[in-house]
Amino acid sequence: MRLRGWLVVGVSVALLLAIGGVGISMNRSALRLAVSDEVAPDEWECRVFLAVVEHRQHTKAAEALSPTRPRHLRDRPYARQLVGKTIQRIERWCGEPLFEGNRGQLRLTERGREFERAARGVVGEYRLMRRPARDAGLPRLACLPHHALFVEPAQARLRERFGGPRVAVDYLEPHYRAAELGRHALLVGPPPHRAGVRSVPLYTARLEAMVPAAHFADVRLPLPELLRRYHPELHLTGVPDERVAEWGLDRAPSGPPDTATAVLRLRHEAGGPDWDGRVLVAPSDAALAFKPGMEFGGRHAERFRWVPVVSGVPEAPLTHEVRLTVRAAGDAEAVDAAVAAVQSAARALPALAGGDP
Repeated sequence: MRLRGWLVVGVSVALLLAIGGVGISMNRSALRLAVSDEVAPDEWECRVFLAVVEHRQHTKAAEALSPTRPRHLRDRPYARQLVGKTIQRIERWCGEPLFEGNRGQLRLTERGREFERAARGVVGEYRLMRRPARDAGLPRLACLPHHALFVEPAQARLRERFGGPRVAVDYLEPHYRAAELGRHALLVGPPPHRAGVRSVPLYTARLEAMVPAAHFADVRLPLPELLRRYHPELHLTGVPDERVAEWGLDRAPSGPPDTATAVLRLRHEAGGPDWDGRVLVAPSDAALAFKPGMEFGGRHAERFRWVPVVSGVPEAPLTHEVRLTVRAAGDAEAVDAAVAAVQSAARALPALAGGDP
């Protein structure tokens, strides 16, 4: 009971800190700390909220949640009414609506986007608590799921060379918080803000748009044209907020966090003779897995092309740098081996920077 109590306190503090502006990708001046004195949402309630964010409706969220619901809820299928009650309770705690739109096409409000970042942080904290003990004592590397394209080959090389793992890997949620990184010696992401930190370059990703080949013949898409003529759906996983604002995309609509679902849906809906102008926009490293010839290319991948989004005079691709930052030395030998392996694996995938694999 004492452990459970401390976990509840930890969740409450994590949510308050995240919504209060400690998250690494929030604009503090835009936040409003208006929460009730009820108990903060727990891990399951955060998972319910994130399922609604992904599926945009209560019914599909309930269907997705049923297989993973807690033991005390397994006596019957998890119904959409329970999803609705959970969202209402979270909204009472936040003091504002988190969703807008009709039941079949819900969208996050500004407050909802703030809570989404907090909820992902809470779920991530619990995931770290449950990690296997076999990784104990190893330096930890944090990265995003799409970085697995080169992090997993790096892990395989380390196991082959040393006969076992030299580093443990944690795949973070897209909107991770700085508090999640306290345990990690290595981080794949944007350049560090602090000077004097050891950081090595991996690659420079470019912004790309997935367009139907039958309707789009150009080899690039100018940013003003993207915003004026088309309907972009942004999946800017791993792109720093300051770079998104610099490009003028901070007010453009974002898609659900699951890029794979968005790619498959758009291929199904926009692959016919009629195209409504919807364009999926993502950094080239996140897009790579869904290109023809890759593991997740999938059906009809050849009907679509990924073209660079360009801007400026002369026109140039919009890019952001991805680096491997050493946050703590720890086992220096293991850290150095991991740095070398990750750099080598990233260099073996030049398409991380854009273009065909």
